[in-house]
Amino acid sequence: MGAHRCWIEVVDPNTSELVAVRWTDIINLNIDLSLYLAADSFDCTLRNDLLLSEYLRKEQEISFWIGSVANPNQWGKEELTHVFTGKIDGVRPFFGDQMTVQLVGRDYSSRLIDTEFSVAFAERTASQIAILLAKKHDLAYEVVPTEVVIEKDLYKDRKEWAILQELADREGYVCYVKKDKVLYFGPRKDNDDTIIAELNYRQKERSNVLSIQFDDSLVGVINYVIVRHWSGKKKGLIVGEAKNQDLIEAYGEKKRVVYDPKAKTKELADQIAAKKLKEWSRTVVTGEQIRVASSPLMEPEKMVSVKGCGRFDSNYYIEKVHHTFSKTSGFFTEVNVTSERPDSAAQYRKDLYNYEERKM
Repeated sequence: MGAHRCWIEVVDPNTSELVAVRWTDIINLNIDLSLYLAADSFDCTLRNDLLLSEYLRKEQEISFWIGSVANPNQWGKEELTHVFTGKIDGVRPFFGDQMTVQLVGRDYSSRLIDTEFSVAFAERTASQIAILLAKKHDLAYEVVPTEVVIEKDLYKDRKEWAILQELADREGYVCYVKKDKVLYFGPRKDNDDTIIAELNYRQKERSNVLSIQFDDSLVGVINYVIVRHWSGKKKGLIVGEAKNQDLIEAYGEKKRVVYDPKAKTKELADQIAAKKLKEWSRTVVTGEQIRVASSPLMEPEKMVSVKGCGRFDSNYYIEKVHHTFSKTSGFFTEVNVTSERPDSAAQYRKDLYNYEERKM
């Protein structure tokens, strides 16, 4: 496998040149890669014997490469994988038995997360707004054009990132900032369904998973939905319904009745019921605390294959990634996975990222 190594670069704010942190000054690093609503984040600790804290500043750009090298005595960042570029949010020097400095920060989506709308977006489409905000924050952009002009009320008194995410939802798009400082606003890409890694548990020489915990639960799963609405002066009852017969036969009927004022006809009531059934009847299998030795290619929403876990052997989407590196314990990656990708970005964040808890 080779020796684990980490490479850190910062941008000199005076010259805009890249400056590498000495390998001997690196103590540890943690990187968290999340889904779209929150920024990816990092914290790292460096030796501060030479007072690096005098040089490091808030808002300074910082990048990380991690991986394994063949020769631990002669190596360079070209042998490693670029996993993160962002800004330093805080510099925390510690002066004690050992002099250290801790850095914390987030990726470039943090600029949009922290900034309230301050630009007139009148007569602009969603894609034009995405391009405008990318330029405002000095980001390159990959934006798929849209046609519908957005009403002003959508972006009044809101954070820029929340606006972009809702615009993406409306178009059936996703929106995120790549590690190479590119704002992507468009449909999911087909290559997200390409398996980027195999996670092998107790598979002899192929084994790379140290631990994994699955959750296969029917809690909250509904397989029969009834939609009702009392319409008109005479309060006539409109009823629509949808069933998942396979789930009913397998686990018994689990019914939910909802009242929806948009169900003004039987056809609309059936459509609403079918949509809610699709959302509520998904029997998603999740895997948590999957600890893998050194896997820098892991990214949220990419697909992995799990083997060696019986009936849980399958392909899964990555939900969350945590890279950890230290000179004492080496480089490990922890991931959470889910068996099913929902159909919309809004549903993805609601179901898999506790969207309601993270509203801004």
